[in-house]
Amino acid sequence: MGNLPERRNAVLIAATVLDKTLSCQSSMKFLIRGFFLFSVLVYSIAVSAQSGTYISNGSALPVTCNCYRLTTANTFTSGSVWNATRIDLTSSFDFIFNVYLGCQDNNGADGIVFMLQPKGTSVGASGGGLGFEGVVPSVGVTLDTWQNDNNRDPSYDHISIQTNGDLTHGSDLSGPVQASVSNSNIEDCQWHTLRISWDAATFTLRAYFDGTLRVTSTYNLVSNIFNGDPLVYWGFSAATGGSYNLQQFCTALNPLFTTNHPDNTACEGESITFSNSSESFAPVSSYYWDLGDGTTYNVQNIPPHTYPGAGLYNVKMAIKGFDGCESDTLYRTITIGDYPVASFAISDTCAGQQPVLLNGSTVNVGSISQWNWLVDGNALPSTPSPDLSNLVPGQHYLDLSVTSNHGCVSTPVQQAFELLPVPQVSGSASDGCVNETIGFNAVQVDNATTINSWNWTFEENRVSPRQNVSHIFREPGNYDVQLYATADNGCRSATSTVPVFVNQAVANAGRDTIVIKDDPYQLNGTGGVSYSWSPDIWINDAATASPVVTPQDNITYWLTVTTAEGCVDRDDISLEVFKGSEIYVPTGFSPNNDNINDKLGPYYIGIRDIEYFMIYNRWGQLIFSSRDRNRQWDGTVNGITQPTGVYVWRLAAVDYIGKRYERKGSITLIR
Repeated sequence: MGNLPERRNAVLIAATVLDKTLSCQSSMKFLIRGFFLFSVLVYSIAVSAQSGTYISNGSALPVTCNCYRLTTANTFTSGSVWNATRIDLTSSFDFIFNVYLGCQDNNGADGIVFMLQPKGTSVGASGGGLGFEGVVPSVGVTLDTWQNDNNRDPSYDHISIQTNGDLTHGSDLSGPVQASVSNSNIEDCQWHTLRISWDAATFTLRAYFDGTLRVTSTYNLVSNIFNGDPLVYWGFSAATGGSYNLQQFCTALNPLFTTNHPDNTACEGESITFSNSSESFAPVSSYYWDLGDGTTYNVQNIPPHTYPGAGLYNVKMAIKGFDGCESDTLYRTITIGDYPVASFAISDTCAGQQPVLLNGSTVNVGSISQWNWLVDGNALPSTPSPDLSNLVPGQHYLDLSVTSNHGCVSTPVQQAFELLPVPQVSGSASDGCVNETIGFNAVQVDNATTINSWNWTFEENRVSPRQNVSHIFREPGNYDVQLYATADNGCRSATSTVPVFVNQAVANAGRDTIVIKDDPYQLNGTGGVSYSWSPDIWINDAATASPVVTPQDNITYWLTVTTAEGCVDRDDISLEVFKGSEIYVPTGFSPNNDNINDKLGPYYIGIRDIEYFMIYNRWGQLIFSSRDRNRQWDGTVNGITQPTGVYVWRLAAVDYIGKRYERKGSITLIR
């Protein structure tokens, strides 16, 4: 493939004008955009190693006995090679070639043509013409690796059957199609197989690329192209222009064989069948086989062969054509694998645990690729160490055969092993209370083992080795206590979780308060599921959480609460019976932080609501105000200590029977 904007074209002219043409190189660059580029192809008759069978022209030269270079990796080169003897198209032919289209893709050009023509053995043209353009009459199987818009070339390297030197697609006998089924680029530094066949009876011309049929044309070439003359020359032509590639072809001489074993791999003692599938342009005159173990043959088809032992055997094959050309030697490795030896050791263990398994299977040639395990006749996944942790207690049988990466399978081996029973235990405990003893009990629920040790684990990893144990929890909460046991066979039970809730009773009888004589007052106790109030006087039901009391005098009630777990706590509430309301305000205070008389506030008796309590300085400025009976003045304003002196206060309040107080007075702040 290439990237020039147009293909350079030329027609063949006589060798006598070569010097003149070369002197015009300075004008070629000017003509490239608007005119066809004319170039010279000087042909010469070459004496090949095939005794003059082929005639080469231009840059074409023999490389080996059966191979020719058509173009070098240089610009503006062209070459053609022709068989010196015409063939008769009234007879069928099937030619196999190897073609090489170079290594450059984007800047590579231009391609190769297999051509039939009656003109002679000095035909060809350079550049985009591929040595085919302008040759009339002719038929060409073109392998075009440069995309020319003016020829309507597709974007990929393509193959087509074209006639009379016309490279413009549209009147092709077949194609164009991608040359390689698998790759759009055939300038890939690789040799490819090109097969051309002609069926004279059906007038069918076929072309195969790398073994795949790509183009087919059923057309009477003799009548429609060659004017009734069946005698034509066949050969190859190629050319380069501003882009280039090394382009070559060989008459096929390809030694090939297959065996009856995939990847040429078998096991000891197995017979190998070698099937000759060599490709050759000309008949093969002789064969050479070397099977790698000292066995050689000189015949086309050799008998089945059994190798003497495991190992790698380097097989060689070469062929020679009747034209005297000898192929390269084909090298293939035949692998004979030995039969692996399956071996393993397994130990008894406790049920639910993975037994210790040592896999000692071996193979000398290759590696083990598959482990075929059976436990009690049931297949397990292929792995060097199978999972046996889910088997039930008792005796089991484990079988193993192994397969090497060459497909060789060992003789199976078997081992017996035992999974010992594991003790089954259960633990229980009742919910309890903080700082009280809670009992934990363990029992064995199976009869297959004898337990000889127990283990309880409490919070902060405190443990006990006894079957039944007591424990004290210092904080309330939900605890998960762990229990396991070990049997005399060494097997340990699964760890059981014994949940326990540890509660703490917190009794709350309510805040001390003032009640009105003969006016029922409802208590509100919390903290348990059962309640008991004492003393049992002036109370309607001492066993409820919220009884109604009607005290006649000051009294303190004690509340005892009990939780569902039996946790007990006590609290009390003092009720002062209101027999009349009053408000007292001290006449002075000393806020000196000696915790004695450091704050100033009214003392309320029988007062239900405080409307306000306010303090003013001697200039009439409000410096303190509150409606909270518990809030008192500390002798500061915004954190600033106030001076010694007289201050005025005012208040308004309402008692429990609705009587309203509104008073004022003065106090003295002493420092």
